[in-house]
Amino acid sequence: MEKVAVLGSTGSVGRQTLDVVKEFPQELEVCALLARRASDTLLKQALEFRPRVVVSYQEPTKEWLRSLPNGTQYLPGDEGLKAAIELADRVMNAASGVHGIKPAFMTLKMGKTLLASNKESIICLESLVEENRERIIPVDSEHNALFQLLGFVKREYLKGVYLTASGGPFRNKSLEEMRNATVEEALKHPRWSMGKKITVDSATLMNKGFEILEAKHLFGLPLDAIKVVVHPQSYVHGAIELLDGSFIMHLSPTDMRVPVLHALFHPGRRSYPFAKPRITEFSPLEFEEVDTERFRSLYLARWAGEMGGVYPAVLVGADEEAVALFLEGRIGFLDITDIIEEVLGSVNIRDPRSVEEILESIEWARKKVRELASLRSSNR
Repeated sequence: MEKVAVLGSTGSVGRQTLDVVKEFPQELEVCALLARRASDTLLKQALEFRPRVVVSYQEPTKEWLRSLPNGTQYLPGDEGLKAAIELADRVMNAASGVHGIKPAFMTLKMGKTLLASNKESIICLESLVEENRERIIPVDSEHNALFQLLGFVKREYLKGVYLTASGGPFRNKSLEEMRNATVEEALKHPRWSMGKKITVDSATLMNKGFEILEAKHLFGLPLDAIKVVVHPQSYVHGAIELLDGSFIMHLSPTDMRVPVLHALFHPGRRSYPFAKPRITEFSPLEFEEVDTERFRSLYLARWAGEMGGVYPAVLVGADEEAVALFLEGRIGFLDITDIIEEVLGSVNIRDPRSVEEILESIEWARKKVRELASLRSSNR
């Protein structure tokens, strides 16, 4: 019985992880659940899966605590996080945004297998990730695809890898249309149902910028060997190009339960327990170059990756705050990347030397975004 801790259990990937676990009751056990809030959803999950530990960073009500099943202990915050990781064989880090950095750090430091679905932690914990690649199984569909594909070929035969992007809701929009885009338009992703922040990152293509940096750390690839291509159907999640002119692609439904299933059982495999796909469903397949003039976030992410040091953490913090301001209606859609570029160009803090300093660098970037946004607002 493999013990699984699900961190960020009430989010999209967390819920889909539990969907998969439920299909294999003889092989997988949920030993811990963690969420930011002590919500009704978290309570329902605890009642269904009866983990040893349930954790939140928000203090629950007495009624909420009384409703927990027998045998399930409530623990708060970081105390609970540590206990959850200690209990697990595999830790699904589906915590959102910067909240996933500390869980990834602790999981790797404690020698557990990290199922990595949090982009920010892979970007910001570069050295730790590169030292512990053998204990990290990527869950994001793109990196899970590359993880599998790269296992089939000798690295000396590899020319490069491709991450695919749907193109988001603004794939065919002009710069002027993007400048006037509303929050509602940005949240209309054509293929995936996700949280608001990652959906906006998909609209700016910053999520692909993050994924370039993730691929660098997870697979030890140079930045110029990692390319992004628009693939509107989103069936091909990753591809590798070989020296002999061959391309090998990983194709599956647009269902996060596919990479989750792989990650939970790797190096083994289990039968997909949901509606079985047919290969004829995956037609047609189209690929397009990315318009880097309209989607400048890819350039910014590559630049931060080349600079290294504090810059990836600043990129993460600046993006998180700029997206939050856009969702609040305080800045425009194109202002997101403009402000991030300004923040990256104004860095005057040292490279972080601990996870605490990484979080401080992220907070510095968030504060800088707020300052620049206020200045823009006052100058209008």
